Amino acid sequence: MTTVLHPSARRQGVLPLLLVAMMVLFSGCDIFGTAIDERAPRLNIVTPYDDAFVAGKNLLISVAAEALGEDNWVSYVTVNMNGEQAGTAEFDGTYYNLRLNTMDFEDGIYRIEAIAFDRYQARGISSPILVTFQNHSEGPGPRSSITDPTDSEELFGVLRIVARPDPGEPFVSRMDLLVNGVPVMSEDTPIAGDTFVFNYDTDQLALGEHTLEVKAYSGPTVFRISEAVSIFRIEDDGSNEGRPGTLRWKTPGITGDVDGAPAVGFNNDIYIGSTDQKVFAFSPSGALKWTYETKGSIDTSPLVGNNEDVFITGSGGRLYGLSSDGDRRWGWDNHYNTGAIVRSTPSMGSDGTIYFGDSNGRLHAVSSFDGLKPSTGFWPVDVTAGEFVTPPVIGRDRTIYIAATDGHVYAYDPDGVRVFKTSANIGSVMVGMAMIEREVSVTLPTGDVRTTTAVVLYVVSNNGLLYALSGEDGSVLWSYPLTGPLRSAPVVGPDGTIYVGTSTGLIALNEDVDTFTPRLRFVHVAPDVGTPVIDSNSTIYFMSDKTLMAIHPNNLPEWTYPINSYADGPLTITRDGALLVAAENGYLYAIETGSVGLNPEQWPTFQRNARHTGRLGIDATDG
Repeated sequence: MTTVLHPSARRQGVLPLLLVAMMVLFSGCDIFGTAIDERAPRLNIVTPYDDAFVAGKNLLISVAAEALGEDNWVSYVTVNMNGEQAGTAEFDGTYYNLRLNTMDFEDGIYRIEAIAFDRYQARGISSPILVTFQNHSEGPGPRSSITDPTDSEELFGVLRIVARPDPGEPFVSRMDLLVNGVPVMSEDTPIAGDTFVFNYDTDQLALGEHTLEVKAYSGPTVFRISEAVSIFRIEDDGSNEGRPGTLRWKTPGITGDVDGAPAVGFNNDIYIGSTDQKVFAFSPSGALKWTYETKGSIDTSPLVGNNEDVFITGSGGRLYGLSSDGDRRWGWDNHYNTGAIVRSTPSMGSDGTIYFGDSNGRLHAVSSFDGLKPSTGFWPVDVTAGEFVTPPVIGRDRTIYIAATDGHVYAYDPDGVRVFKTSANIGSVMVGMAMIEREVSVTLPTGDVRTTTAVVLYVVSNNGLLYALSGEDGSVLWSYPLTGPLRSAPVVGPDGTIYVGTSTGLIALNEDVDTFTPRLRFVHVAPDVGTPVIDSNSTIYFMSDKTLMAIHPNNLPEWTYPINSYADGPLTITRDGALLVAAENGYLYAIETGSVGLNPEQWPTFQRNARHTGRLGIDATDG
């Protein structure tokens, strides 16, 4: 029992002892003349935290202890539970650790404190903590296993932990991740039916061995704890450089917001436009090379031409042509001027002609060599009373397709002659389109089979539908409802899967080859998903809120990277596998993908390739 002395009694009874102690302290000697320091060791319990709920066979109690005075050290540390010794902790070079099997005890609240002794047997006691043991289930819970990582793996950084119920077990409604016996994360939404995934930052763990368990629930109070997996947290010594999901570099310097996607030249230089009326150029290692000031906000993506020239449109109505060194390609007076607001990213045909729309509903064609409209044809073309805010896409036969806010998609030939206007009003289009070619086989009455190539346009409308349109006449092949008020531009994977980001997740659709009908493949639930991008390994990347996410084509998560800032524009992948994110915090991030760039098939990114030419060509990396 502890007695609290009255202040007057403390002065009368304690003062003489205090004076003696002070004399000993300042003399540096005890009463027998030996130079020692009898102050008690200082210590505290690092884990678990106070008021923690713990479970399983692997509760780790870690204690930090320090001996005071010169030539002194901590001899040993013991751990008491409810006033009784539970064991002696072992020193790992940083902490004194004791493992407890909480299943050996009844459920309830326990008081834990640590006691340290130094070489002179001076004793220090930590502040106590209270923890609650929770192992009792109201029935046999489902068995489960951690499948990734495997036992005894060495790792660091953000760890993806995958767990599944064992075959034949009841439905699992929730899983908790236990790290060293303490629940740290809970997940109630499985991926791909029965797979639970946790992304846990191991940087919050001390170096050394740690245990992972999952607590699988089939009801609110019915659960079972899995067998443990041991991991070893190690220092990042740089040997894991190049591991997917790690930061290659990040660089500041972008002012204003970036609404478009970074563009990448043949030499891997990076170009970005911003609402601060600037174009920025970065080297492949992230060094700022130059900036160019424009007249008006840049809300679009740059286009890199065949000679490494850079073209970009601005809200001030101009098309800017710049060399790779940031010099004016045509001279200031020759920057092509539409006289209207331009929010349509430019596209480039195989002959070097640049196409884009404006807010007055006109479609423009400009030579990339001199900044002038073509000498032949009917350019610019008055198309609609609506606006163009999306980029055109260009077919292999040089047909130019562009969607308008009036609810129609238009097609023109290289001379500016209209090929078609969609008969159906599909609703206003505010994001870019995707385009693919499909081989279609038709059996003739003679029994012969004729194969032809069909162009299909994928268009996301503000009416909440994804449309597939015929590139021949604009007819609607099918439509599919999308969830959420916000929807991204579509991209297409090498197997023909169509991906669209929405406010509630990433939607993946398969298209039936014979009947042109869509089938839902999966929905990867995540908030505010932006336009995805697909690399050469078929991994899909997208921004969700302030986090960069990578998933496998079967919907299993690969990794996440915390950008901790919004990024409104589409993503881009360089030819050496760096995923580029231009964030609102003014930084350009380059994240390792472990790939060799974009997927070479179909339409894997906004405007199909890293140069943003927006056309079908040899493959998606030809620019």
